[in-house]
Amino acid sequence: MSRKILIVDDEPDIHEILKVYLEKIKDVEVISAYSGEEAVKIYEELYNKNNEPALVVMDLNLTGKDDIRIIDEHREGRDKKMDGVRTAEAILKINPNATIWGYTAWFGTEWAERLKRLGAKRIFGRTTPFKDFANMVAKFLG
Repeated sequence: MSRKILIVDDEPDIHEILKVYLEKIKDVEVISAYSGEEAVKIYEELYNKNNEPALVVMDLNLTGKDDIRIIDEHREGRDKKMDGVRTAEAILKINPNATIWGYTAWFGTEWAERLKRLGAKRIFGRTTPFKDFANMVAKFLG
């Protein structure tokens, strides 16, 4: 049976690149969610089938935008979309034992610290090469 990795990111290119590297790991299936809402729905469906992801790879900015004003509203919870912190919180309500890693351009910010305090096991900056990230995932999955 394959181990599932759920990638939560609003950028399709990030999904494609991570998928290339992560699918090189034996018996891994990569599942994509492009919004927090979609991620929670997918996670809950899989959890209810006793087939939840072994790892959730979470971005923080899930707006689909580069406009800093929109991102600030998103980060502060003043928009209608779930950011990575609220998404992680919802997933952890479904399964308090869910393993969440942040992989985000917002590494080293208060936003990333909120994700860590909430229960993310590790936070990586997007400066971490995809190959190195995949190697760490492979070690985690053992």
